[in-house]
Amino acid sequence: MEQLPRSKGCFVCGNSDENPRSLGLTIFWNDEEQKTEIPIFPNSTWCGYEGVVHGGIIASVFDDAMAWAIRRESGSWAVTGELSVRYLRPVLADTRYVVEGRVEKRSGRRISTVAVMKSYDG
Repeated sequence: MEQLPRSKGCFVCGNSDENPRSLGLTIFWNDEEQKTEIPIFPNSTWCGYEGVVHGGIIASVFDDAMAWAIRRESGSWAVTGELSVRYLRPVLADTRYVVEGRVEKRSGRRISTVAVMKSYDG
């Protein structure tokens, strides 16, 4: 897998020297499966409720996973027109996960993407 570059100042993938509030996550491109992969290990600073990661942070990681999938497939950036997240269960702090993003469909200028979160063990 190829490690993708960090976006300067990005909340999700930026480095803490440029944005002290950045999560500092590393994004990878899986060329064989045409998807991004972002390993995460959220800690208590990511939480809304005690021990439960804030849904807005999860949505932000999904957004980056999908944006980078578009970037890798098209060579250009896109902006989010609509984002819908279905939370199936709580995401717990101090637990390893991986977020995957991929392009699902193209229709003119519109690009549909999907992201999922899985436990790191599969």
